[in-house]
Amino acid sequence: MKTVNKLLALLLALGMLFALAACGGGTTQPATPATPADPGTTQPATPATPAAPAAAGEIVINFPSIWVGTDSKAAYMSELIDKFNAENAGSIKVVVEEQTDYQAYRDKIRTTITTGSAPDLCILDTTFDIKAYAESGKFMDLTPYLQQGWGNDFADGTFDAWSVDGKTYILPFESAVFTPIYNKTILAAAGWDHFPATYDEFFKMADDVKAAGYNVMGQMAGDNAWSSMLWYSLIVEAIGGKDVYANGLSDPAFVEAAGVLKKMYGYTFDGAVSATAGDVNGHFIGRDTAIYLNGPWWIANFYKEDNAVNGTLLADECEVAVNPAYTGGKGAGGLVTTVQGFLAAAKQDDPNKEAAVIKFLQYVTDPQHVSELALSSGAMFFVKYTPSPDTSVISQKVTEVANNASFTILHVNGAFPTAFSTEFPAAVSALVLGQIDEQGFVDMLQTAIDNAA
Repeated sequence: MKTVNKLLALLLALGMLFALAACGGGTTQPATPATPADPGTTQPATPATPAAPAAAGEIVINFPSIWVGTDSKAAYMSELIDKFNAENAGSIKVVVEEQTDYQAYRDKIRTTITTGSAPDLCILDTTFDIKAYAESGKFMDLTPYLQQGWGNDFADGTFDAWSVDGKTYILPFESAVFTPIYNKTILAAAGWDHFPATYDEFFKMADDVKAAGYNVMGQMAGDNAWSSMLWYSLIVEAIGGKDVYANGLSDPAFVEAAGVLKKMYGYTFDGAVSATAGDVNGHFIGRDTAIYLNGPWWIANFYKEDNAVNGTLLADECEVAVNPAYTGGKGAGGLVTTVQGFLAAAKQDDPNKEAAVIKFLQYVTDPQHVSELALSSGAMFFVKYTPSPDTSVISQKVTEVANNASFTILHVNGAFPTAFSTEFPAAVSALVLGQIDEQGFVDMLQTAIDNAA
């Protein structure tokens, strides 16, 4: 995954829109918005613009889309679709069916796919059962096209977790990458001019940062325990490597990682067991915590004047790091990510229409177009692209880290059933408070999954 082109494809919410007109038969899940804040939020209603009638013999592709209205990707996607239609006038026409209510889009997509055929194209997010959709027989098999060179435009490992019997029916598109960002001023005060390359070195640095009077990293077991979930994911990846999820929670990496996470709680701020995301964010903004871990949607906050101190932006004090390697671990060079949005295309009986749909998908995922989409929206993608020089420095560096990763895996919440994420905060709290040991932590999560099955 070397170069800015590797992971950003991976890295890191896609809007959702829906329409039932579909000449083919596939389905689609709604995409999540660029910032994962409130995927169910309703955008202000946007009046639908009547589509011009298709020319005789013109192939019409119906595209229910949530990337409209106030969605961050709306403006450039509209421009891109208009350009594609102009370039293919008389032969192919993409007709967007606008939907600005994310949940309404999800509900309609589910209903349409369940009771009929899928839209020609649609956007899905992880609120859908992607595996079931892929196995439904309603979506186009994209594998032959990806094998003809198109797949080279995507980061390594993009399709691994989402393929069925080696075939790709649902295309991971929008991503989020999770890599540490550290305050180099704090590290310098502790005598460090670089970020640790290994977890052994990490804890040596942690001792020095703590001795200098700072917190090392933000942790939280309150709310959804988001920060601790991300740290646990990084540790699991570093220990277990690319295939750590292959056998569920039975891999010993999960128990060992629990011990490392518990140790980290000795280097965070007081009250972390009941802390929330606001606490984690506040401590890093307040310059009393050295390392921050979150998705790319938070990058804009590094550049806010409100978060500056004595005229110095937080971004000017920060640097992007990679996940440290773990002694004896299998994950060196790996990256933790998640899928914010998928693209899916209905299975087509007409080979000409199938070719038209593929042409449009390849157009949308062209690295140059994705670079412009990333610049305009702030989102990240699994397509390997070179960030625009106008992109913020931190965003460019995050993209470089992503594209240089040797492989990627999902964060633990994305890799396991919902019961895992629901139980995770209580399990972390019990672990940190000494109510259970590391094996008990993993057992608690496994029990929750089993009980929900």
